[in-house]
Amino acid sequence: MDDIAVDYTSTDYLDKHLGVSSKECDATIVRAIVTRRLAIEFPDTPLFRLRHSTGLFRQLRHLELICKPNHRILILPYLEQIERLEIWRGSIPEDSLNLDLPLTHTLQWLELRLSTSSWMLGRTFKALREFRVFGSPDEPENCSRHEGLQVDLPACTALQLMYCSMDYLRFLSCSNVQSLRWSRQAFQTAFDSASFNSLHDFLFNLSCLQYLDISFPQGLGIDSLIGLVFCGAPEHGVWRDITRVEVGVGCDTIAEASHLIDQIVGHQPRYEKWWKSFTVTKVGRRVIVSASM
Repeated sequence: MDDIAVDYTSTDYLDKHLGVSSKECDATIVRAIVTRRLAIEFPDTPLFRLRHSTGLFRQLRHLELICKPNHRILILPYLEQIERLEIWRGSIPEDSLNLDLPLTHTLQWLELRLSTSSWMLGRTFKALREFRVFGSPDEPENCSRHEGLQVDLPACTALQLMYCSMDYLRFLSCSNVQSLRWSRQAFQTAFDSASFNSLHDFLFNLSCLQYLDISFPQGLGIDSLIGLVFCGAPEHGVWRDITRVEVGVGCDTIAEASHLIDQIVGHQPRYEKWWKSFTVTKVGRRVIVSASM
């Protein structure tokens, strides 16, 4: 049978197969059909305003959404083949857990920047290997109504939490993580006993951890954190495959950085016996404590 040329840009084709033809976004649609990849920046494209655009979203494997603050994202149920998803400043509704979201079976890479993540609670993301959160607006009090629910990430090996609350940890189940990067900002609350216990339990459940990078401001219970990471965890043998750990501490002044170094060096014999290499360095007002096997 001879090959038949198909004009994907024709109005008839787009109307018949996707129902989304619009002169303003035909080129965008065609690229997405061919590559199965789509990037949308609000409000520059009318694509989301088209009535029957779900056919296109069902085919996508890679989607990037850059939204206005708190823009509601309503298309997740239609992402049936999605593998890579990036959302900026999106407000994602919490659908009933009785609704099976297809992306929980296909999604392999997810990045949420200033976007809500409470919609993930109570769901298992079977294929998700890398999860990144940058500045989650989900405050602990907003998540309290979901107490007892977690985001189950059985396949996740790379986790990055930037500027997230300490309480965020207790809502994650990801025991197979190999690489963890976690950063907090100075305005976030200090350690209390409940927060530290949450951190302790979370880190001690990461039995496959190989690389840990934590960045904190000074004064957030940093002594307890350093003791836990460089002594407590290796003493209990919870990280069998660990190769490198790094904790960065941001100080307000160079004098405070020097004082922190003196404190750490005072405990250095207790820390370094668990590592082949243990170093403490100062870069301006930042103190970096690192160890490797």
